[in-house]
Amino acid sequence: MKKSIYLFLIIALFLLQSPSVVFSLSEADISIVPSEIGQGEIGFLTILKGGDVMPEVSWMGKKISLVHDNEESIWFNFIGADLTTEPGRYKLEISDNHNYHKVMMSVLSKDYGTIRLNLPEKMVSLDAETLKRARKESKRMKEVFSSSAERPHWYGEWLRPVPGKIVGPFGRKSIINNMKRAPHSGVDFRAAKGTPVKATNKGKVVLVNNHFFSGLTAVIDHGGGIHSMYFHLDYSFVNVDQSIEKGDIIGLSGSTGRVTGPHLHFGIRLNGNRVNPLNLIEISKSLEEK
Repeated sequence: MKKSIYLFLIIALFLLQSPSVVFSLSEADISIVPSEIGQGEIGFLTILKGGDVMPEVSWMGKKISLVHDNEESIWFNFIGADLTTEPGRYKLEISDNHNYHKVMMSVLSKDYGTIRLNLPEKMVSLDAETLKRARKESKRMKEVFSSSAERPHWYGEWLRPVPGKIVGPFGRKSIINNMKRAPHSGVDFRAAKGTPVKATNKGKVVLVNNHFFSGLTAVIDHGGGIHSMYFHLDYSFVNVDQSIEKGDIIGLSGSTGRVTGPHLHFGIRLNGNRVNPLNLIEISKSLEEK
């Protein structure tokens, strides 16, 4: 990885308008950009440290696996707050063989907007059999997100899976027939049926299945606690346990599942947290390809 990564971080820490914070340990410099994140947002953690032993990092009680850049002797990865994380200050713990440091980071409230809909009751309520199926599928998805390859497979900039316009923004809350629903945990892109869908980064396929709500669904584990998901596919070209390169065509967009028209729902889980995929893509633009 080229030297521009480290240069970017130094410039970002001192010149960008968004706040940043730097802490120094006897054998490590730690930076987090930005120093405060909103609900559903991510920050970029960098540790400048000689040696090949990965520092131990935990955020909100979960271990954070780091990526190592041999040229610059830096460790880095993303940290994120779930869409519904309670606003407040949270502890980021970093330690190596000689040092321990605790960084208190703020998670801020973020309003992604609200949409109100009135729909026929048959489109909202589920019969007992369908509800049982939906709960089973939800449980399976949670199991998929609960584990990830410890070593990150991803590298460089993350890609948009399709080029279409955003038709369903991340985080927006829904009130359907005067009842609150879960906020939108991904981004919906306009995509005509049959549009090629690209893998956002390198990884391994951990789920391909047809679900009631999300239709034909594919999930990729990128290692280090990051999963990407692709909903409402018309066709899948991949199978479970298949290794995927960044930019590979994994399927074709469609309108499977409980939808009103063709589009692609694209989501990211970061250590199980629902985070904005566009935020990840934007921050990753600073990373050089190896």
